[in-house]
Amino acid sequence: MIDMFLYDDDETSQVQFVGFVGDHSRYDLMLVQTDRHFGKTIVLNMQTNKFGIIGTDDLEEEGYIAHILGVSEEEGNEITEYLQEVIQ
Repeated sequence: MIDMFLYDDDETSQVQFVGFVGDHSRYDLMLVQTDRHFGKTIVLNMQTNKFGIIGTDDLEEEGYIAHILGVSEEEGNEITEYLQEVIQ
């Protein structure tokens, strides 16, 4: 039995599926944008099943995208390059 709900909200979201090929790998990402996370985007790497709530400040952190999405440093740099174009 559930004693207490912490939250149970419905949220309108925009979901984008994107696949692209870089110099180091192929990438399959899902980007979810809502008002829930202070303007940040939920980015899911569908190949590693890892995700992060990512904003422009996170894109500037050295190695953060590679770590949070479970990819190599080179792959993380390619994903970061793409995300810098779509996350504002």
